[in-house]
Amino acid sequence: MQILQVQSVALIIVDVPSIRFQLERFCNDLAAQHASSSLFLLLNKGMRLDRLPRASGYLRRPFTRRQLLNRITRILPEQDGETIAWRELQLNTGGNLLVWQGLEIPLTPKQAALVQIFLENPEKLLSRVRLMREVWGTSYMGDTRTLDVHIHWLRKAIEKLGAPFTIKTKRGKGYRIVCNQSED
Repeated sequence: MQILQVQSVALIIVDVPSIRFQLERFCNDLAAQHASSSLFLLLNKGMRLDRLPRASGYLRRPFTRRQLLNRITRILPEQDGETIAWRELQLNTGGNLLVWQGLEIPLTPKQAALVQIFLENPEKLLSRVRLMREVWGTSYMGDTRTLDVHIHWLRKAIEKLGAPFTIKTKRGKGYRIVCNQSED
């Protein structure tokens, strides 16, 4: 509860069985003090609520992490994310969108992570080890086919946009993004 007095939070998760006093009053007080926050309740199996307190949703045990994340994702407001750009090529990190001259292509989270690294390091050779470590969280290089396939997909996405950018391969070393047109 102390952190709520100092910081603004988007979501407050309440483990209902651990509340040893009147739940409805507790939830109403939380909602009043943190009007911009969503309130989410975790209930035990078979637990009944006569009235749902001022909460955005609830989930009964047993549940999986995936179920919890899916439910929370629906409650939280969509994040705009930041825009990372190099020349006119942009990445909207909130929606994982690659943008060039108003055209948009949706990317997978891994593709977006790769594009972000390239846009933050334009024209620099990025080693395969670094890309594997930063995007997949591993330095295992026994099978880098995953990286090759993702680079292939990124090239196709850039090509589909008609953008004058290419991801170049330096055999055995890594990749770099370059602009195919000279600056005026």
